[in-house]
Amino acid sequence: MRFLKKYYKLIGSVITLLALVFVVKKLVTMDVDWSAFANGRAIGTIGICTLIQTGVILFMTLPWLLFIRILSGAKIPMRDALPVYTRSNLMKYVPGNVFQYVGRNQLAADLQISHVDVACSTLLDIVFCLITPFLLALVLMRKDMLQLFRMYQRNFLIILAAGAAVLILAFLLLHWKFREPLKRYFAKYRKLLSRKTVPQILLVFLLYVAQNLISTAMYAIPAVLLCDVPAEQLGLFLGTYLFSWIVGFITPGAPGGIGIREAVMTLMCGSFLGTETIVLYAVIMRIISTFGDVLAFLIGLLLEWRFKHTQKATS
Repeated sequence: MRFLKKYYKLIGSVITLLALVFVVKKLVTMDVDWSAFANGRAIGTIGICTLIQTGVILFMTLPWLLFIRILSGAKIPMRDALPVYTRSNLMKYVPGNVFQYVGRNQLAADLQISHVDVACSTLLDIVFCLITPFLLALVLMRKDMLQLFRMYQRNFLIILAAGAAVLILAFLLLHWKFREPLKRYFAKYRKLLSRKTVPQILLVFLLYVAQNLISTAMYAIPAVLLCDVPAEQLGLFLGTYLFSWIVGFITPGAPGGIGIREAVMTLMCGSFLGTETIVLYAVIMRIISTFGDVLAFLIGLLLEWRFKHTQKATS
C-alpha cells in the first residue's frame, strides 16, 4: 500500500508539472492583445474576478468531499481533500481532458480509502456540475433556451447515446470481471440511499446551486464593466454563457469549449453585441479562469505544506 501511495504521488507530480507547462504555453500562445487590458478598470475587474474564481474553486472542494464522506462513511478532513482537488483541477490543461478526474483518486491512495468511492464521488460531481448550470440557464433564458436546445439537440443526443453505451459496456465488463466486488458495492450504496442521506444529498445540491449563483454573479462583472452588455439583455447573456459552457464541456474535441462558446454566444447575443465584443468576453473569462486555477493550486500547495509542517512540529 505504501508503494502504491508513492507511485500515485510520483505520477501526480509529473502530471502537475506538465499541467504547469501547458498553463504557461496557453498564456503565451493565447491570441490576446495584453495592452488592451493595461488600464485600471480592466486590471481591477480581472483581479477581483480572479479572486472570486479562486474562492469558487476552493469552495467546490466541499460538495465533492461530502459525496466521498457519504459514499465511504469516512470522516475525511477538508485539509486532506483541498490540496488534492486544487492540484487535480490544474491537470485539466494537460491534453486528454481526463487527468483532472483521475488525479482526484490521489486522495484514496493518501488516506487508504476505496478508489471506487472516490471515483463515484467524482462522477456525481460531474453530473451535478452539469445539472445546476443547466437549471440556472433555464431560469435566465426561459423560452430562448428552447431555440438553443433545438440547435444543439444533436450534440446532446449523441453524447447521451455514447455515454449510455460506455456505461453499459463498462457495467458488463465489470460484472464479468469483478462480479462479487460489484455486488458488494451495489449493496453498500443501496443502503446509503436512506432517509438519513437524503438531507445530505439535498445539502450538496444546494452547495452546487450556491456555487453557480456566485459564479454567474462574477460572470456579470466583466460583462457589464468591460463589455457593455445592456442591462435588459444581461439575463439572456449570462444564461447563454452557462449553456455554452455545457455545450463546450460535452462536445468531444473541444478542449475548454474553445470556439464552441463563441459560436453559441454569437448565435444568441449577436443581435445586441458585436462578434468582437463576444470574443473579447470569452478571452477575458479564459484569463480569469486560468489565473484562478493557478492561484487556487498555489493556495492548496501552501495549505498542504503548512499542515505537514504543523504536523511535524506537534509530533
